[in-house]
Amino acid sequence: MSAPLTLHPRLLAAAEDLPLLAGTIVEGFLDGLHRSPFLGYSTEFSAYRAYTQGDNLRHIDWKVWGRTDELYVKQFEDDTNLRCQIYLDTSSSMDFGAGEANKFDYARLLAAVLAQLMVKQRDAPGLILFGPESRQALPAQATRHQAVEIFTLLATARATGATQLGPELLGIVQTFTRRGLAVVISDFFTADATTLELLQQLHAHRQEVIVFHLLAPEELELPYEGELVMEDSETAEEVVVNADQFRTEYRRRVQAFCDQIRDACVRLEIDYQRLRSDEPLDRALMAYLDRRMAV
Repeated sequence: MSAPLTLHPRLLAAAEDLPLLAGTIVEGFLDGLHRSPFLGYSTEFSAYRAYTQGDNLRHIDWKVWGRTDELYVKQFEDDTNLRCQIYLDTSSSMDFGAGEANKFDYARLLAAVLAQLMVKQRDAPGLILFGPESRQALPAQATRHQAVEIFTLLATARATGATQLGPELLGIVQTFTRRGLAVVISDFFTADATTLELLQQLHAHRQEVIVFHLLAPEELELPYEGELVMEDSETAEEVVVNADQFRTEYRRRVQAFCDQIRDACVRLEIDYQRLRSDEPLDRALMAYLDRRMAV
């Protein structure tokens, strides 16, 4: 397996370098998979699926068989093209986390790397931004330059305002008539259940969904000491708490919140992955590939 894909704050700050950074991460990740027994991914692949009786033997990857003792068939551009929509939360709560653990920097990089990986697989990535306003920033297309256009939009995206998933976002979902893959990157901090409604609508419109529930380490652990003022980044509501006295209860509430999102995903047969904004990207990319293989 490849070495951990660490995030350096200077690289994340240079948003104009997203194409180079995303390309480097994807190539390193695929190179690591190629050296491991995981389905024999390589930089030339479009996608793989398990062999079934009747498949053309010429399309079997015999090197993979030699490493894994399993038969996998190479698929090519004309039979693997899949519409993959990346939903990125751009609300104010995403702009949280110290230094290289900033959630929005992490989320933008994850979206960029996924777009690069999708293009590498000959899939058709698209980008949808949701926050105070929702819009399909870029429709899904399988073109050479699609990843670059997504990088450009991600470089200028900003986290601001409250999460309001109104009719415009659900209207976008209702336009999807083909089965596709939806990747939702969000902290799920909303004043109501609208984010869960998004997941319900995606499921209802035959989209395979993977959720990356992204939280900063400070949000999970409350590492502060003494009395402090906590402010809701979306509503500006403030509450005074003593961190030392509240820490145990805080962590219990955070865990309950995460369990609520996970349980909703399980009911909808949606893959749920909780991510920390200070961890490498490997786990997220492996989770995405696992879901992509199942489509």
